[in-house]
Amino acid sequence: MDHELERFEARAEDGTVRTIIAWQTFARTGGLSGSHILKGQHRFSLLNGKGVAQLDGGGFQVIESGEVLHRIAV
Repeated sequence: MDHELERFEARAEDGTVRTIIAWQTFARTGGLSGSHILKGQHRFSLLNGKGVAQLDGGGFQVIESGEVLHRIAV
């Protein structure tokens, strides 16, 4: 199994900036000529470990507090 990890900043409605960690676990199957990558779902959390859900509109919501965050474009 392999892991894909991404770290990015997101801004709350009050202007506070939070760091979100996104990760995905995936496995490679098959041989050299016919390998496939089976990917799992992305999972998100804050740097402090609190869970984050991705919203339909592209934003994020801290599960525990309900705080809505928007990714900061770099």
